[in-house]
Amino acid sequence: MDYKTMVEEKFGKPLKEIMYVVCVEKGMEKWEGAELLGVPIKTFTAWRSKFRFGPMQVQADKADKMRKETIEKYNDELKEVNLARPFENKGENSLKEFKELTERILELEKYKRTIQEVAPMSEIAITLKIGMLESTLESIIQFESGKLYDQYMFELQNLKDD
Repeated sequence: MDYKTMVEEKFGKPLKEIMYVVCVEKGMEKWEGAELLGVPIKTFTAWRSKFRFGPMQVQADKADKMRKETIEKYNDELKEVNLARPFENKGENSLKEFKELTERILELEKYKRTIQEVAPMSEIAITLKIGMLESTLESIIQFESGKLYDQYMFELQNLKDD
């Protein structure tokens, strides 16, 4: 009887499900997993690699999934957006113009993210830029609604309390 059959009979599940529980859900190291399943470490690590349940593989797959979901989200957000539409507040040199321009730059950055394959370091830079633009817009919205000052005072008070 081979190890695969032995483990599947012992746990009553397919090997991939067993390995998922051991490696991903329980996060066991190779020696713990091998001991639990009653197989050599070399066999355990081969199975773990085959199913992409090693710690680095799981993280890489999770990052790839998140990247694809983000691109899909951006595509949905930009479905009805015309990036070449005229600016409504151009030349005003006002908060309204700044807000509109920030919104448009954010749309452009999200669009660029959906059409370009980028290196991991570039992806970090793009993600940070999009986050910064979103944060800037949120601050403008809070300012316009009169909540930015209150947020500042609340955070200042929390610092004094500490």
